[in-house]
Amino acid sequence: MSQYTLWNILLWIVATCTMISYLPQVMKLLKTKKSRDLSIQSRILWVVSSLSYTLYAVLCSHDFMLIFETSLEFAFCLIILSLAIKYRK
Repeated sequence: MSQYTLWNILLWIVATCTMISYLPQVMKLLKTKKSRDLSIQSRILWVVSSLSYTLYAVLCSHDFMLIFETSLEFAFCLIILSLAIKYRK
């Protein structure tokens, strides 16, 4: 197995785990329409962090799997932040 193949397998694992880990939070926010237990400041930091990592992947690595994974994480972070702000009461 080449090193490149191993990296792709690891990135697929990361992408899958990312989707699985964020999906329950998104579903709970949509179901309960409540977000007072979520820290907006923490969510903002996650969005900034994942956006920075996505930009790094696009500008420096040009690796499709890394761009895919970081974009997926950024999208979920942005969705959770948006829902947390929308449902804040």
